[in-house]
Amino acid sequence: TALFKHDLKGLLAYSTISHLGLITLLFGLGTPMAAVAGIFHIINHATFKASLFMVAGIVDHETGTRDMRKLGGLAKYMPHTAALGTIAAMAMAGVPLFNGFLSKEMFFTEAVREAGSFGPIWLLPLLVALGGLMSVAYSLRFVHDTFFGKSEGELPKTPHEPPSMMKRPVDLLVVLCLAVGIVPSLIVGPLLHMTVTGVLQAPPPEYGLYLWHGFNLPLMMSIFALIGGVLVYFKRERLFKMHYRSIHHIDARVAYNLILDSTTRACEKITNRFDQGKLGPIVLYTSLFTLVAGLIGYRTGGGQFGLPQANGTLDGTFDWLTFLGILVIIAATIITTLFHHRRLFAVIVLSVVGIGVSMLFARFSAPDLAMTQISVEVVTIILLLLALYYLPQHSHRLCSNFVLRRDAIIAGVFGVGVTAFTFAIISQPFESISDFFLYQSVPGGGGTNVVNVILVDFRGYDTFGEVVVVGLAALGIYAMLKNMVLPASMRDPDGRNWTEDPHPLLLRTFAQILLPLTLLFGLYIFLRGHNMPGGGFIAGLIVASALVAQYVANGIRPTEARMTLPIHGMLSTGILIALGTGIASMLLGYPFLTSAYTYVSFPWIGEVEFTSALPFDLGVFLVVVSSAILILLNLGRLTNRSVKVPDYRVAQTAQTKTEDS
Repeated sequence: TALFKHDLKGLLAYSTISHLGLITLLFGLGTPMAAVAGIFHIINHATFKASLFMVAGIVDHETGTRDMRKLGGLAKYMPHTAALGTIAAMAMAGVPLFNGFLSKEMFFTEAVREAGSFGPIWLLPLLVALGGLMSVAYSLRFVHDTFFGKSEGELPKTPHEPPSMMKRPVDLLVVLCLAVGIVPSLIVGPLLHMTVTGVLQAPPPEYGLYLWHGFNLPLMMSIFALIGGVLVYFKRERLFKMHYRSIHHIDARVAYNLILDSTTRACEKITNRFDQGKLGPIVLYTSLFTLVAGLIGYRTGGGQFGLPQANGTLDGTFDWLTFLGILVIIAATIITTLFHHRRLFAVIVLSVVGIGVSMLFARFSAPDLAMTQISVEVVTIILLLLALYYLPQHSHRLCSNFVLRRDAIIAGVFGVGVTAFTFAIISQPFESISDFFLYQSVPGGGGTNVVNVILVDFRGYDTFGEVVVVGLAALGIYAMLKNMVLPASMRDPDGRNWTEDPHPLLLRTFAQILLPLTLLFGLYIFLRGHNMPGGGFIAGLIVASALVAQYVANGIRPTEARMTLPIHGMLSTGILIALGTGIASMLLGYPFLTSAYTYVSFPWIGEVEFTSALPFDLGVFLVVVSSAILILLNLGRLTNRSVKVPDYRVAQTAQTKTEDS
């Protein structure tokens, strides 16, 4: 298809699809050498294809068109650009002395080696040789029809060379195409070795980046592709006529749009059937589907139901008394919340659930989880209290007793089902990976706190992704609240005026004393996290809580006057530090976010451990602190910007109208 496109970028776009198909085929072969060839061609393709797209952009900018039927003969007006485009196209065609030739040779070699794996022995080499042939044909068309052919029409603009700054990036990429093609081991060898090691998660196979591998079948395939591609191009008129008569009118977009429209209509019917504008039915359908799907998968996988055995997760040493005691406290708290209609009281009481869960974590040897739960609970309570300012203080019954009983039964059945399902799973024998983390925590990550080592080392890539998500969520909430204005009542639901002193002296004094202590405690938790319970996430929540407490106690404007925090800068710096830690390991020849550690002895102090996980944890710390402050602070600013109305009911009515509009 690329050969028949008249648009420069259209030709390049379809050629990209062609090359990606060849790369996918390489990885589909499933051999280490095929992976080496695929990665090498990805690097080469990125180099020459980027330069070709920039050349197409230059041509479009200087001539006013990308239609190759109107172009032609541009070499005499734009010789520098023509030279750049020609060299990059030769790399795409796989001409010797250019980078594309080397990866294409590796591709052909693997196709010959795996020839018998897919159909007849001649099929795979023939297919890849034809792919190389077509690559030569459309590369030749890109160069000849643009820079050396005859134009069939007038150009919208008089062509000339672009400014030098438009050509410099192309110059650099074209030089790389030549340099990699001539001295590949020196230019791309280390990068290729590091990338292959990361992809294979093992030492790469032996391979050589040489320009000459002898006269062999892959070389003959390259010669066939070059000669055949030239012949195909010069016979293109006949091919164009055949293409126009046969498949010119076939447009894949028609089929795509038909499938998309049909799928959209089917989804709308399903949505209208199950979505009745109420949360309850949606939760019910989702829960039932999840439970049934899990049970079916469990049963078809050979699982059996039963209570945990002595060799399972729970055994005779399990502290049932503590578990049931805390469970009773949590249940009593939930019941109290359900039967109490004052939302402020309900939020405060509901925090006992978080405390109870933290106690369970602490009792059953999970101090990291306990500290995280407590920290999250504090930040969440502050968030809910800020949001409650705009919500009714009393929650009213919205359904009948029958609906309440029905929902309670459904919730109970679902809860019992999930509990039974969980017990059935943990009662099955399985091979745990816990021993690996326990044994490798110190030699592999340099830390005795297995949880922290998992987060910043073994699962560092996942943690980095989660940190980015947290930062994006905080920025999204900031953008949503930045210019929002909501009505707020000057009185509470009982008709009493709000206090004229929202920042009492006792609260301000206590917050002032608490700040340095909390910051010091957060620093302590951060530094000890690699070997004892703690880490950047927990420390970030602790420090954020202390800083937010200053805003709550003293007000936003007075606090900002005394304590200016570059919150957006902290967030971006945290992500960059975490990213830089991973890139540093790649520059040293290791996979992304591979950690390292060493020990240094200091006089009077002793031996101190230095680990690369510390700056990564610092990035997590900065993102958590800045995200929490950014969200909570903007909720507080929303309160300051709110429009005061005299009556509580008026405020609620105005908010409803605002939401509806």
